[in-house]
Amino acid sequence: MSRWLSVLVLLALGLVPELAAACAVCGAGVDDDQSRIAYLVTTGLLSALPLALFGGCLLWLRRQHRRQSGVRAPPHPH
Repeated sequence: MSRWLSVLVLLALGLVPELAAACAVCGAGVDDDQSRIAYLVTTGLLSALPLALFGGCLLWLRRQHRRQSGVRAPPHPH
């Protein structure tokens, strides 16, 4: 009996989402733009993170290859 009750409660919550009035993605119920800006900034950071990690790995591999082949980087002008 409790299994059917759990299924009915989950079905009712799934069919009537406005009862919860909580949407983490769209910010329903929040009038200020602070949470929306936070989601956009977080999305940008998490989108750039794999690219930065990939670029860092490529840079490290390039340095290792140059170090093993004996090629030196040009000196930095001061």
